[in-house]
Amino acid sequence: MPTVTIEGPPLSLARKRKLVSALSRLISRAYKWPAKRLIIVIHENPDQNVARGGRLLCDRKKRRRR
Repeated sequence: MPTVTIEGPPLSLARKRKLVSALSRLISRAYKWPAKRLIIVIHENPDQNVARGGRLLCDRKKRRRR
């Protein structure tokens, strides 16, 4: 059974509902599986846990605000 993992910044519950609904429709069509058989896992990563170019995202945002 298809399993999709999403890594990204935190989302509100309402946005998560929209995301998994839209993804379920798309993946269901692509695999020709019923949406109820799909698994979607959301991993939320706060900016202090993600780095790009050797700098934490939270530090990059602070610099942009100045």
